[in-house]
Order: sequence, then structure tokens, then C-alpha cells
Amino acid sequence: MLTKRQKQFLDFITKFSQKHGFAPTFAEMKKRFKLRSLSTIHQHISALEQKGYINREKGRARSVVASRSEKMVQVPLLGRIAAGVPIEAIENKETIAVPQSKLPFSSGNYYALRVAGDSMKDERINDGDIVLVKEQKFAENGQKVVALLNNSEATLKTFYKERSCVRLEPANKNYAPIFVDKETPLAIQGVVVDVIHGADSVEVHSEVVNPSLQHISTQKPYYEKPRFNLYHANCLDILATLPENSTDMVFADPPYNLSNNGFSLHAGKRVSVNKGTWDKSRGFKDDYDFHYKWLATCKRVLKPEGTLWVSGTYHSIYQCGYALQALGYHILNDISWFKPNGSPNLSCRFFTASHETVIWARKDKNAKHTFNYHLMKNGDWPEDSIKKPGLQMRSVWAIYPPKKPEKIFGKHPTQKPLELLKRIVLASTKPEAIVLDPFTGSSTTGIAAYSLGRKFIGIDTDQKFLDLSIRRFENSL
Repeated sequence: MLTKRQKQFLDFITKFSQKHGFAPTFAEMKKRFKLRSLSTIHQHISALEQKGYINREKGRARSVVASRSEKMVQVPLLGRIAAGVPIEAIENKETIAVPQSKLPFSSGNYYALRVAGDSMKDERINDGDIVLVKEQKFAENGQKVVALLNNSEATLKTFYKERSCVRLEPANKNYAPIFVDKETPLAIQGVVVDVIHGADSVEVHSEVVNPSLQHISTQKPYYEKPRFNLYHANCLDILATLPENSTDMVFADPPYNLSNNGFSLHAGKRVSVNKGTWDKSRGFKDDYDFHYKWLATCKRVLKPEGTLWVSGTYHSIYQCGYALQALGYHILNDISWFKPNGSPNLSCRFFTASHETVIWARKDKNAKHTFNYHLMKNGDWPEDSIKKPGLQMRSVWAIYPPKKPEKIFGKHPTQKPLELLKRIVLASTKPEAIVLDPFTGSSTTGIAAYSLGRKFIGIDTDQKFLDLSIRRFENSL
């Protein structure tokens, strides 16, 4: 493994040789790197020679020859891992360059973690080192693993499966083993394949993190806070001003086009299904064209790994699904949001409608989207009577419609429950993600995103619903 400085020397030697047809002298290297002494150059050249990156021919002034230029691979540096008492894994937006030979398997995903602690020192894994990890969910006895305990605490230990538990063994007599019984959530997140010692000298590249929402659009927000922006406009107009590949997730609850002068039952009373002129159908072709246009503009602003959720009933969801496929989205799931107390059917001529469909799709089929699988499987979801503890979350969710406390400042005719949006945000984003809702209504999406440490952009054409959003948001602070 090359240090940052050694790689700089090797790159200079390689490029100089390609340009001039011969290698640089030590004096030329000294001038290039503004060094006072040749001894430092001797140290780096000797290290490159020992590692096989260069050869030196005795008796020649320009004796250095680059013997190979190993392909370097950028590996995500996700944060730190405890070699000691478990600590929370902290995700950073950084990468490091490592030789491809350090990654022993041609397939699979790899990542790197910086070590904090000394519980693995007898395995020559010290505080400050970087471990290269192959992402996998299983391990064999004796392998060094990254283990996630209780859905939140990450640790680096040697894995042993015993009859009634798993033993996570340190390599330092000052630390006791961690015994994990069957009742304690444990997830193997990868197996260590190599260690980079003296990692402070490794070249680290910081990626661009999500910017502040300030000035993200050329249009002035109707309401602006550092992590919560609302726009009073047609969503197509605002989306056109947002940077390409700038958004991590979109949740959209577009018009269902079901306002047809019919009736339903709510709280024991006969009520009109009309929501407003914005919810009236304009005919099949115009309705489809509308869905195609807003989905296309959302795709432009989504990051390659970004995902989009769109909810609807049978009045609109099939048009949205067709448009998603026509635009090249890759559909991941269709979720049935089951409403345990759905309104009864007054006509008694067909089945009672008691669910809405939520389609989840990613922008790029080949990109790696975010799915917080372990949280969905092992998290606490008391509001959902269908979800069983410790089992995989299925695609049918039983969540009640919004309750009275969610409507104390007013209500939107198609308002979604906060629990539904929290689950969606938690499932498909990471902290600091930018979440966008092009039909924000009363901004349940925004309340959920903000409360979970994400940033939010909401757009709506109706000022009274934006004012309702502001009241709800400010009450949540």
C-alpha cells in the first residue's frame, strides 16, 4: 500500500518518463517537491523499490524506472469502527485509493473503516489504522468481522459461532469477549480482507456533501429555514430551477383525479369525494401527460442512486407506474398501504376500498440505492399490526390514516399519516439527505424528513396549504 507521498513520487516519475523518454534525476525530484535534502527522496525511492513499483539501475544518473503502475481503486471510507467498546458507526463522504490487489475477490462491494481503539492490537490492527472490508452478511469462525449490535453500535472483532450464542473475540487481554444471545439484534456487515497501517498518510478524497438549501433554486422560497424550504408555484417551474442530480429522495402524492361528484362516508357522515379543481380528471391522455412530465422533471433532479415514491389509488397509480417505466425508472416495490379503518362502501356493489398503492422506484437500475434493511426488519413498528418483530418487513403496511393530533392546525383532503412518511424516509435515505415533495400539501413529508435529520424541499400551488405546512412545522420545532 502506498502512502500519499509515495504515490505522488510514483506519479511524477511515471509522467516525467512518459513525457521525456527517461526518468527524472534526484535533483529534479528535489526541485519538483521543493525539498531541502536528498535524503527524503532516497527514503521514498527505496520504499517504492521495496514495494516493486520501480527498479533502479546502478551506475546511471537517471536510474529510476517505473516497473509497473498498479490500478488504483476508489473505496468508500465510511467512518470509524470500534476496536474496543462498541461505538456508533459514523458515515463520512470520503474515499481512499487502494491497489486493486488489496481486494482479493473480483466481485462484491468493498468499503473502508478507520479503527478507533486497541482491542485488536494483537492482530496488528491498531488505533488509526484503516481496515478494508468486503461487504457480506455472513462469516465463518475465525474471521475478523464488522458487526452491528442493537441496530446502532458497530464493533470490530473475531467471529465465533457457539451453540447458544455468538462470541465476538477481541485480540487484547484487557478486553472481555462480547457474547451475543439470540434475543440481541446482531448483523454481520462485512469481513476484513486487509489492513492499512499508518493510515494517517493515506490519500483521502472528500466527496461533495449535500449543500445547504439556501439558493438551491433560483426562485425565492415562500418559506425558508436552513433545512426546510417551501415554494408557492407549479412544481414543474420549481423543479426546472433545481440543479441536476441534487436530490436524494422524492415522495409524491399527486392528484388522484377522483373528484367526480361522488360521495363517501367519513365519521359516520355522507361527504363529497370532491377535493378541488386540482383533483378533477382532464381525460386519460391529459392526465397521463401530466404524470409523465412531473416524473420526468423529478428524474432530472434525482441523484443516480436516488429513489422516488409515488402514492395513489387505482384512479391514478397505473398511469404513474406506466410513466415510470416509460421514463426508464427501475421499480423496486409496490407497497400496499392498508387502512385498518377505511371508509365503508356506500353502494355495496363492489369491494370496500381500504388501501392505497405506493410505488418505490430508483432512477438508475445499475446504481446502488439506499435501503436500510436491518432497521426495517428489526425496528420497532408498534403502529403496524401486520409487522412481526425480527422478521423482514413485507410490502403490506397496516397504518391508520392521520389522527386528530396531526390535524389540529387544519387538514388537507389527502393528508398522509406521519408514521407512513417516517417509515418511507427511514427506509430509503441517510441523515442529511435532501428529500423533495412536489405536491407537498400539508407537508407531512417535510415534518417527517426534518424530524429525522434530513433536509426538505416542498412545492405546492395552494397558498393556504403552505400556510398550514408552516404552522405544523413551527409547532414541531
